[in-house]
Amino acid sequence: MTKKEKVISGKKLVVSAVILVVSIIIIAFSLSYAYFSVGFGSGVDAQDNKTAIMNVTSSLTSAAAINEVKMELINNDEVSSKAKTVTFDVTNGGDSTVKAKYIVKLINYSLTKNLFSSYFKWRLVVNPEVPEKTKTFDGNFLGEDGVEPSSVVLTGDPSQDKISNLTKVLVSENDNLVLEIGQTDSIVFYIWLENAPNVDQNYLTNGQFTGHLSLEASPVK
Repeated sequence: MTKKEKVISGKKLVVSAVILVVSIIIIAFSLSYAYFSVGFGSGVDAQDNKTAIMNVTSSLTSAAAINEVKMELINNDEVSSKAKTVTFDVTNGGDSTVKAKYIVKLINYSLTKNLFSSYFKWRLVVNPEVPEKTKTFDGNFLGEDGVEPSSVVLTGDPSQDKISNLTKVLVSENDNLVLEIGQTDSIVFYIWLENAPNVDQNYLTNGQFTGHLSLEASPVK
C-alpha cells in the first residue's frame, strides 16, 4: 500500500470540519396582504373590489439551530439518520382568504473555501411523513466553477479563507410549493458531509460554515 493510499483508507469517519448553523431567522411572515380584484366592463361598481388576507406562520421562529463542532462523513443511505437537521413547519391560517406560495433559502451564509465541495451537501424534504405529498430537494455547496478544492490549504486568516454574505435558494417559486387555506407543511432541512470511499477528503478538515434559514411567503389567487 502506498503512502497516499494509507492516508485515504485510514481517514477517520470524523472530519473536524466546523459546520455551524448558529441562528435561524424568518423573512416575510404573518403577513396581511391586500390586493384588488376588479371587474371591467359596463356596470362595474367599486364595491366589487375584494381585499384578501394571508396569514402565514412557521415554527421556524423557535426551531433548534444546528451547532456542531465535528461532523461525520456519512454514506448516502445514512443521511436520514445521521445528518444534522432543522425541523419546522409552515401554515396558511384558517383565517386566510388566499392560498400561499412559499420559498426557502439560506441567506447571509459564509463558508471557508475548502467547503466549496460537492461532498458538502444539503437536502430539504417537505411532508416526509405523507408519501403522496412528499417533495425532496437536493444540492451541494460546490462553487460555480465546478472544481473541487482538493488543493486548498487554509491560511488561518478568516479574511482570506472565508467567503461571506452568500445566498442559496433551496426551494424556488418555480417549485410551486403552495399552501391551501388551513394547510400545514412539515419540513426537514439536512446538512452533511458525504463519505466518498477511495477519495482523499482531508481538504475538508477545519472548514467553517455559518448560515440562516429563511422562509418567504406570498399570496396566490
